[in-house]
Amino acid sequence: MTSGDLTAALALGFSAFLVGLSGAMSPGPYLTVTITRTLRDGRLAAFLMLVGHALLEALLLIGFAFGLQEFLKRPSVAMGMALIGGTVLLWMGYGLLKGALTGTIAADLQAAEEPSAFGPVLHGALVSLSNPYWTLWWATIGVKLAADGLAIGPVGVVAFFIGHELADVAWYAFVILAVSSGRGLLSDRIYRWIIGGLAGFLIYLGATFVWDGLPF
Repeated sequence: MTSGDLTAALALGFSAFLVGLSGAMSPGPYLTVTITRTLRDGRLAAFLMLVGHALLEALLLIGFAFGLQEFLKRPSVAMGMALIGGTVLLWMGYGLLKGALTGTIAADLQAAEEPSAFGPVLHGALVSLSNPYWTLWWATIGVKLAADGLAIGPVGVVAFFIGHELADVAWYAFVILAVSSGRGLLSDRIYRWIIGGLAGFLIYLGATFVWDGLPF
């Protein structure tokens, strides 16, 4: 492994962290379930849900990066992934930026749902698997970043995975702490500023992907 590979891997890991953080912070079913688990079963159960989520994504990444490595290396496939992944990133970035500017997006830390019959690890994996947004993310952006990691080598794939999972841990650790402590640690205004900044990064990265994928 060269110093250039390490630098590229670190850059990919940082990008994966920011992209992952924008997805993790978006309101959705996983946030609702995490809050419910925290209130009903405590912090440990909520953190164990993250374990199930991470295990599911590790299996996906192994399939993408190694089971499909020859397919992902084809120039036409790389071009298509760049265009599709970039378009989805632009769409996500626009939606988040619009929500942040208009005030229609908020950090709802009071959500609740019916108790689950599954253990927290399995529940975390099932909630992720049943979320269409999660499936779309991995089918487009996830596979593109995995291919970028594969182009660097095993260290690139590991950097992508660690960066992505750290984003989930960082956000949901905060959510679990905020819910279990019973204090308002995040105002809607600060939340929207963070979301707006992440949206700007998604738009930049999406434009970069699309530009790289154009046939010239």
